[in-house]
Amino acid sequence: LDHCAIYILIAGTYTPFLLVSMRGTLGWTLFGLVWGLAVLGCAWKAFFVGRWDKLSTLLYVGMGWIVLVALKPAVMAVPPGATLLMLFGGLAYTGGVIFYVWDRLPFNHAVWHGFVLTGSALHAASVFAYVIR
Repeated sequence: LDHCAIYILIAGTYTPFLLVSMRGTLGWTLFGLVWGLAVLGCAWKAFFVGRWDKLSTLLYVGMGWIVLVALKPAVMAVPPGATLLMLFGGLAYTGGVIFYVWDRLPFNHAVWHGFVLTGSALHAASVFAYVIR
């Protein structure tokens, strides 16, 4: 259930930007793609518990950076401050993955969660400051 929530969090973080800032066909298309991947990821985690965990981690990262397929329209639709907060949040999550997979490092999971808290705070600040203004 915890890992399913990661897919939901990623899709949920995209939602306000896709439906409020980007809008239109592209916003709705990316919305459907991201939420479709979230549903598939949740099903995967429910039916294949403990299998292909590295691939699942790659899917999390891929979902997080899927905005790159529409980078120019996203940058045009989202204010620069929001874009920077989202970028730094994404970099925090992505950088934290190194510690998540580094099983031999003592307290690697705690370090990973520090990166998660940083990324979450940056993304939340972006939504609050630029979408819910």
